[in-house]
Formats: sequence, C-alpha cells, structure tokens
Amino acid sequence: MVHHISDEAADEPSITTQTPSNDPSQAPLVYKVGYPPPKNLATEFTETLRETFFHDNPLRQYKGQSGPRRFMMGLEFLFPIFGWGRDYSLNKFKGDLIAGLTIASLCIPQDIGYSKLANLDPQYGRLQLHSPIDLCCNG
Repeated sequence: MVHHISDEAADEPSITTQTPSNDPSQAPLVYKVGYPPPKNLATEFTETLRETFFHDNPLRQYKGQSGPRRFMMGLEFLFPIFGWGRDYSLNKFKGDLIAGLTIASLCIPQDIGYSKLANLDPQYGRLQLHSPIDLCCNG
C-alpha cells in the first residue's frame, strides 16, 4: 500500500508503507552470538563468589610487593589514617571541625524530633545521634 502526497505538500518528505515480503534476501541481517564454553559447577561457583565479594580485585595491589611493604599497605587498608595522616594539617583540621559542627547542628534537632514523633523522650533521640557517627568512624 502506497500513500500519495498532493502537490501542495511536495516539499515535505514522503512516507511510504509497503507490505513485508517473504524474500529472505531482503530480511535484515541478524548477528548470532555463540554460547560461552560450559563450566563445571565448582568453577562457576568460585567465579560467582569472587565476582560477588571481590568484584574489583582488591588484593591486586599487594602482588609483587615485599613483605614489609605488604604489611604497611595492609595497615593502611585497615586504618586509613596511616595513609593520609602524614599529610594532615591544621588547615584541614579546621575544615573538618567546621564540617563536624555543621552536621551535629543539623542532626541533633532532627534526632530529637524523630524521638518525639515516635512518642519517646528527647534523650533517646540524642542517643540515636551516635549510631551514624559510629558507623562512619568504624564502618
């Protein structure tokens, strides 16, 4: 079926619709992708666990390092202050102090409000303030 356009609309692009043909040479190209090679259950399970828990391969930085260097890198991983503590200055401390006071000034009234919303005494809301701080420092 072909739609004809009048001479008035000849400047606009024409729209034609044709019935699909059953000729395979006019069919669009389809690219097929092969299946991956089959794996045994243990290999697939191991790779799934590795991808789930260590997706970015966090231990790659330790390869090829000496024993004492690996130990220091491990300490820096567990206690990040060993990494950035050398460069910490009084100027950075001032910025961190202002940020901490700003967050505290926002969180304390919010936590007291939440405790009142839950029909609890305000001191329970103040105690709740320690949870995010503990999570941030220890998490």
